[in-house]
Amino acid sequence: MRRLVFASLAAALIWPTAAFACGGCFVPAGLTGTPVLQNAERILFSHDTTTKKSYVWVEIRYAGPPGDFSWVLPLPKVPDVSVGDSWLFDRLDLATAAQFQLNFDSSENCSYSSAQSSGLGCGSFKTASYDEAGSGNSLNAPTNTTGGNGVTVLKHAQVGKYDYVLVQATSKTEGAAKMLKWLNDNGYAVPDAAKPILDDHVARGDVFVALHLVSGATIKEIRPIALTMDDAEACVPLRLTSIAAVDDMDVVVTLAGAGRAIPKNHMHVVVNPARLDWFGGAANYPQVLATAIDEAAGRAFATEYAGKLPKTVTTVANMNQVTTPTFDLTALNTDLIAKATSRDAAWSQILTQKLPITQAVADVLEAHFHAAGSKDALTYYQDLQSAPGAISNPYDPVDSDPKLPTLAADLETNFCKPVRDMAQRLGSAEKVTRLVLRISPKEMQKDPVFAFSPTLPDVSNVSTAVAHGICRKGNYSIDAERLTIGTMGSWIFEFPDSSNDFAKIKSAADPRFATAPAALRVEVLDETGEPFAVKAEDVGKVDLAIASAHAGITPSLTITLDAGGDRWTAPPTDALFGTIATPTNSTSCQQGRTPAVPGGLLLLAVGAIFLVRRRRAE
Repeated sequence: MRRLVFASLAAALIWPTAAFACGGCFVPAGLTGTPVLQNAERILFSHDTTTKKSYVWVEIRYAGPPGDFSWVLPLPKVPDVSVGDSWLFDRLDLATAAQFQLNFDSSENCSYSSAQSSGLGCGSFKTASYDEAGSGNSLNAPTNTTGGNGVTVLKHAQVGKYDYVLVQATSKTEGAAKMLKWLNDNGYAVPDAAKPILDDHVARGDVFVALHLVSGATIKEIRPIALTMDDAEACVPLRLTSIAAVDDMDVVVTLAGAGRAIPKNHMHVVVNPARLDWFGGAANYPQVLATAIDEAAGRAFATEYAGKLPKTVTTVANMNQVTTPTFDLTALNTDLIAKATSRDAAWSQILTQKLPITQAVADVLEAHFHAAGSKDALTYYQDLQSAPGAISNPYDPVDSDPKLPTLAADLETNFCKPVRDMAQRLGSAEKVTRLVLRISPKEMQKDPVFAFSPTLPDVSNVSTAVAHGICRKGNYSIDAERLTIGTMGSWIFEFPDSSNDFAKIKSAADPRFATAPAALRVEVLDETGEPFAVKAEDVGKVDLAIASAHAGITPSLTITLDAGGDRWTAPPTDALFGTIATPTNSTSCQQGRTPAVPGGLLLLAVGAIFLVRRRRAE
């Protein structure tokens, strides 16, 4: 049996080693009202090797009164704080999320060539909508700004609809208690249980970023936080997240770097394709993924995509495929809007450039055009873009057109520039990797950290299988289907009733496959070398052995173990039933990634993140 010993070797250091300690999301005990919900996270990391800057976008999703929203995160260095837009995350999902394609090919023993489907379409990863609105409660000017009470306010500013402060304890030995008191005195309801975490960060001299919504803001205006800082190790907080997380919470991490991104202190799984419901569009993929991760101690990632950022994405509209650029940077040019001579000419430029109408864009347009009136601005401008018409509207009684250069500048600041800059970083990266995790609170015992491997192969986000109709009577009536999965094998499935509806075939529930493991392989990945397959009986010890692994320091696994392999041997291939007809090559394509991200709160920081809900001001 092959044996592998990970000895001390020089790891290929692609991501810097300055690490951020990770934290999480929790709800203070005894808080009343609508609870914080953390159902998923979407995070984006990019590192500029020239400037040595790290860029992080964190999508925050929150359900509750605007006045109860607040967020505190410790960071090792003073960051530049700005806002991004969820549109970029949505486009990344369309370009890199797992898709499952079932090709309907040649038939067996039939008197003519037949196919069961001619449709081609991929569903999109949809983001949740937010219908709750209300008045935010502005935080009063921060107290004790000079450090006289153990805390110094380094900065107090507004970005987007957030009011934020940067604060730091003046004493590394006694500062945690004083920081905890300051946060609570200023409206951030951090529970006493957080003090041990604060102790760690204060002792390192970390800076705390605390933010909340400005007065009058609604939860629709919550946008991704964008952080820029010096070199940092990519890290996802999960330990404290467990207090407010739901079971099988989705974590989607997209990393751009000089190689394929890998988890260092978590294992890696390859999903068993035989467990997927291929005839049902692989709709059970999220459950199979969660089970596969459970088979790796509940702490493992799956790679859904690794490679150059795809240049295009394909969606379906009115039963037709629509292929568009992943990020059409030319559509984010506001110069022509600024040069327009009228309101309608500016709107025409927006239509021509196909500027995405996001909540942030709609808010800017309405602030200048006043065209939506009492209607929802986002819906109004999206409808006007899909059925183009003039922007002139009786809701706006003004005689003159708005200042179009100011409109263009606001679009540039609030949407175009941050999206364009991050899209360019992603497009220029050697590889973009999408790693996914489904995890429950009881499994959130360590915070994932990531590194990069320059040698691991790319991963396509499209998995395929082939279906062949079978006419067992030798006529033109298809009464069974053959499913072929790559080189694993080919098997015949009968229709469960007389409907001849292939969608009713539940291949994953077939006795030949129902007891198969959801994880075809459980592995440890590293910056150098091949994946090390973990045997089922070694999962627990490997989980413990890699717990303290970090990028570029030592190999993840330093204990000697026998290597495993694939955890399942496919049943024998079924023989051909009869003659093979001419292929028809029709296709059915389904996007099988995690279902729509539910409402609630997604958050992550490149540092410890505490999400707290501030009590509504009496």
